[in-house]
Amino acid sequence: MKTTFVSAIVLLAGQAAAHMAITYPPPLRSKDNPFAANDIDYSITSPLSASGSDFPCKGTLNLLGTAEASPVATWQAGQQYNMTISGGANHNGGSCQASLSFDSGKTFTVIHSYIGNCPVAGTSSLKFTLPADTPSAKDALFAWTWFNNVGNREFYMNCAVITITGGGGSASTPFSSRPQIFKANIANGCSTVEGSDVLFPNPGPPEDVTNAGTKTAAPVGTCDVAVGGGSSGGGGSSSPSSSANVVAPNPSTPAASQVSQPSIQSTTRAAGGASSSAQLPGGVFITVPPSSNSAVASPAQPTTLATVSIPASSSEECTEGSSAPTAVPAPTSAVIPPAAPSAAPSAAPSAAPSAAPSAIPSPGAGTGDAADGSMTPGKACTPEGQWNCVSGTYFQRCASGQWSVLMSMAPGTKCQSGTTEVLVWQKKRAHGRRSLRARHHI
Repeated sequence: MKTTFVSAIVLLAGQAAAHMAITYPPPLRSKDNPFAANDIDYSITSPLSASGSDFPCKGTLNLLGTAEASPVATWQAGQQYNMTISGGANHNGGSCQASLSFDSGKTFTVIHSYIGNCPVAGTSSLKFTLPADTPSAKDALFAWTWFNNVGNREFYMNCAVITITGGGGSASTPFSSRPQIFKANIANGCSTVEGSDVLFPNPGPPEDVTNAGTKTAAPVGTCDVAVGGGSSGGGGSSSPSSSANVVAPNPSTPAASQVSQPSIQSTTRAAGGASSSAQLPGGVFITVPPSSNSAVASPAQPTTLATVSIPASSSEECTEGSSAPTAVPAPTSAVIPPAAPSAAPSAAPSAAPSAAPSAIPSPGAGTGDAADGSMTPGKACTPEGQWNCVSGTYFQRCASGQWSVLMSMAPGTKCQSGTTEVLVWQKKRAHGRRSLRARHHI
């Protein structure tokens, strides 16, 4: 039976795009993880909750011990490996860490710190070496953590289950003396500075630190200095880490990006007409029209797509027995890659990550910017919130007064070409029929 309904996907400002996540080794609940089955986290690129409720690993550790948490890679102590990071919005990079846990996520020991330019836009690969004395384990946790440079103060974390062999060697810095991961922006009294790459209080030994930041800043607040003493395999316990009050430098003239912004409430309306409000999590941005008394213009920010359901309008046809609309995953996005960095990325990992997204048509000159109907990213536009569908397979939006980059529609979906106030798109159902959906802005 065919059911037609309208689903509203609320785009909350700036240039709409996914954030970042590791694709190799594939994390728990990732679409790239062959053991994830149907339990896919479609918001895996989003940051941890600002409350810290899903720390660590975005709340996926309940899968440990199940088939869905089977090891996705086997690494040997003392050897070099790499992780692959992919996504659409890198928030001007930031600082990242690679770490390991041998006690089911109670502690995470840092094996490499990347200060600045982490991650880059698009898909990249970061090298690291497993310390020679890394403990052997069948089900160790590998974690990638990231603190973004621009945007809301956030903490990103993905975790993958791996097997480690050949442990027990000697290292210049004993594994037990390595620092624990840095934690901030999760209601723990510590936060990072907007517009700077966080300088980790204890990044680890020099040979395991990559410095690429051009503007770094120490964290602020009461921050854990991440001393050693984490798990050492076989269920080891952690020693308490010490904390220190860190004060941020006080610039004479604050940058526009450092202006504090009020929290934003999101309201959804149910079919019965009642509305409910909920505090938006970190990673959500909303376009706010400039007011006459605005002192500083807020720059455009990357955004998160949130999905809500609304009842069908009076003009929509619903067949007998249809159920209430259900939320659908937001389309995946891809960003036009920037100019190649001076240093070429490392080779792909031995276990190949998921295939890169298909090429996106490049905007050019002529009527409508390009023959395919795409608009030049960054070009001024009106009205705010207008959508542009290109060839049925890509879309962009007028956000903060300028056109966003082109982004891919989700697999199996097509949008209605042209510029409209509401992005109308269809998703092919399993039995071959298509259901009509639309994107609204508020």
